[in-house]
Amino acid sequence: MPDWLLVCYHVPNQPSALRVATWRALKQRGAILLGPGTYALPDIPTHRKALEALTERIVEGGGTAISFSAAALADPDRRALELKSEAARHDDYRQVVRSTANLIDHIEREESEHDYRFVEVEALEEELAKVRRQLAHVIERDTTNVPSREEAVVAVRAAETRLQRYMDNAYREENAE
Repeated sequence: MPDWLLVCYHVPNQPSALRVATWRALKQRGAILLGPGTYALPDIPTHRKALEALTERIVEGGGTAISFSAAALADPDRRALELKSEAARHDDYRQVVRSTANLIDHIEREESEHDYRFVEVEALEEELAKVRRQLAHVIERDTTNVPSREEAVVAVRAAETRLQRYMDNAYREENAE
C-alpha cells in the first residue's frame, strides 16, 4: 500500500457550490473521511496532482486548505487507513452489485410484460452503460484490489448477458421468429 496524502480544508457555508464541489472531488477520488474537512487518499501521482488543484480552488473560493504527505504514519495508523479504504471500496463494489441486480430486475419486468419496444431496449442499454461507468470509477479508486471487486465484475457480466438475451428476444418478437 502506498503512503497517504492528507487534506484539511474549510470552505465558506455560502454559497454551497464550493463546499459541494470539494466534497464531490474528494469522494470521486475515493478519499476517506477522517473528520470534518479532513480526508486521506493514497499517495499516488494522480491524487497528488488533484489535491494540489483542489487546494488551489478552495483558496481561490475563499476557503483555507492544506494538503501534505503522511509518510511518517505509525504502522497502526497506516493499517487503520488501509482498513477504512478497503471498507469504502467494498461498499462501492456492493453498490455496483445492487445496481446490476436492479438492472436485471428491470429487464425481467419488461420481459414478463412482453415489452420489447425499441425505446425500452435503449433505456436498458443506457442503464447498463451507467453500471459499467460506475464499476470503472470504483476500479479506478481501488488501489488495493479488494476481494469484492471480482463479485462486482461478475455481476456486470451477468447483467450484460441478461440484456443480450432480452435484446435477442426483442428481435425475435419484432421479426416473429
